[in-house]
Amino acid sequence: MTLLLAALWLGPAARAADVEEAQRVQLEKARAEVADQVHLAAFDLVDELVYGWTLDPVFEAPTAVVLAEVTVPVGLGTALRAQLENHLGAVLLANPSTNVQLVHCPQCTAVVVHSGPEATVISRGFDNPSVLADLGADTGKHALFVDVEAEGSFLVLRARLTRLTPDLPIVWSHTIASAAGAAPLLREPDRLMSASEARDVYLDALHDRGLIFVPVRLAIRTYAAPGDGGVPPPPFLWLQTGVELSPTDARAWTSSLIVGYSFIPQAYQGIMAQARVNRLITGRSRALTRPDLYLFAGAAAMSVWGAATASFIGDEPDADDIITAITGEGPRTSFGAIQVGLDLRVGQRIGASVFLETLPDLARNINFGTYVRPFGVGFQSFGTEVTFWL
Repeated sequence: MTLLLAALWLGPAARAADVEEAQRVQLEKARAEVADQVHLAAFDLVDELVYGWTLDPVFEAPTAVVLAEVTVPVGLGTALRAQLENHLGAVLLANPSTNVQLVHCPQCTAVVVHSGPEATVISRGFDNPSVLADLGADTGKHALFVDVEAEGSFLVLRARLTRLTPDLPIVWSHTIASAAGAAPLLREPDRLMSASEARDVYLDALHDRGLIFVPVRLAIRTYAAPGDGGVPPPPFLWLQTGVELSPTDARAWTSSLIVGYSFIPQAYQGIMAQARVNRLITGRSRALTRPDLYLFAGAAAMSVWGAATASFIGDEPDADDIITAITGEGPRTSFGAIQVGLDLRVGQRIGASVFLETLPDLARNINFGTYVRPFGVGFQSFGTEVTFWL
């Protein structure tokens, strides 16, 4: 009875603890997502600030500037401030056309103590008139203050350039706001651009090569060794080309028609025709910054001849085999293949693929083994390809 009462009393408490833990996990996940968006938006505001200087420099000639202060919204800590300082320095170094040259000024950033008849003041160097007076008006140095605050729609960046003299006159100031629904551009430091230019670049990347591609492919097919003493054919090297079509710019589905030729002197020759359908499995559209993986299926018709193709005939020659043997032309055979495989592509410029083929016409040939037999279907051929798109 005591155990039953304890279970009845502890059960709701345990369930409440589980619910509280789940809520805590969800809250932490939401906090991390918001922090990531704030970080990206702050970086985008810094990029926009420097991009504006590349279009309309504040100074006519390279000018020494001290990065005096960077502030961030309360609660995001010093990590974001350090990241913004590093990012701002990197972007300015990558864009010398801004004429803003970051310099180091120990007197400006150090904490100093100034004692006078009225009071003792502890401040940073650029806040202390006596330190600024010691620097002198002819130093030519300026201080940059960058404040990132959370207000209004999302984030606001306030930047100001002041001259390092006792009265700290402001020579330039600007405020940049970001909208909560606007995605950061994530621009390269050495290729800053506006939002409209970034969109044009993205659209050009999608449309630059149209819906028709010309692949040039080098393929190698190997055949499984038989298990009862037959002689498998040698690997076949194929050079293939044709056209690949896509109904949309997303290229989630593509189809190709390919012809190929194989030739090894005094060994074999071959011709082939192949049709293939590809399906993108790593997203809904082809990516611009990462590889794409396609699953494909296709069918091919091949005709091979030469001394090294005798294994394709097997132990039951047909009428064509007898005629070619009498005329001295050597073995010749034609067969079909059904293939499935994976194709990894990088930027729609270069790709590598692997595939398996089942050869229905040669399934009972004593010279062919089987690599795998899923669902009762034997795959006698394994191939690899390297493709270049023109």
